[in-house]
Amino acid sequence: MSRSDISSSLEDYLEAIAEIIERNGHAHTKDIADRLGVKMPSVTNALQALSARGLIHYQSHSPVELTTEGAQTAAVIRHRHTALKKFFSEILKLENKEADTTACKIEHVIGETVLSRFVALIDAISDREDCAPLREYLASTMPKICPDETEELISLDQLPKDKSAVVVKVAEGLRGLKKFADLGLVPGTLLQFEGRAPFGDLLRIKVMGSSLSLRAGDAQYIWVKLAD
Repeated sequence: MSRSDISSSLEDYLEAIAEIIERNGHAHTKDIADRLGVKMPSVTNALQALSARGLIHYQSHSPVELTTEGAQTAAVIRHRHTALKKFFSEILKLENKEADTTACKIEHVIGETVLSRFVALIDAISDREDCAPLREYLASTMPKICPDETEELISLDQLPKDKSAVVVKVAEGLRGLKKFADLGLVPGTLLQFEGRAPFGDLLRIKVMGSSLSLRAGDAQYIWVKLAD
């Protein structure tokens, strides 16, 4: 059976079943419903459809098992997802959740030839010595691009002196650092850019009446919108 013989929805079920079995050693219908956020009747209909295609063994009140063909098909689907997610996270520098969601949407429609070229591109950029400048460029430039935001957003290091702005987005890597929450640099915070230190790359920011120093290298991953 080719992948074209099952819908994108059934591919999601097959992928979920394989992941649950890998994690828990078995996959019950409730596990599948919880994993995909769907109701039990929907799971039952999907499992019956997969069973009719010879991709799973399914009986009520028993764990779902993949057939040999089902396991092979699930492996192909998961490979596609992993490769696409790697491209979106490592090359385009999308945050993990967005990379995962985007990969899930595209994995059902992308052809094998295109996917293979994605993989070749990822490997080349990630491993080739002569791609080191490109890796540095992508790491610096991609996180600054916010296609889902309005053009009014700018990175904090580009905020004009004495201008006030509201924090709109903080890169995932910075959100994981406790000090940024302690400093109040979270979405919704009103701040003012006081200027740059005479030496080094430190910026002076006023947040909630207090002045603080912030590295320019970190400020470029915090996006703000000028206050009205």
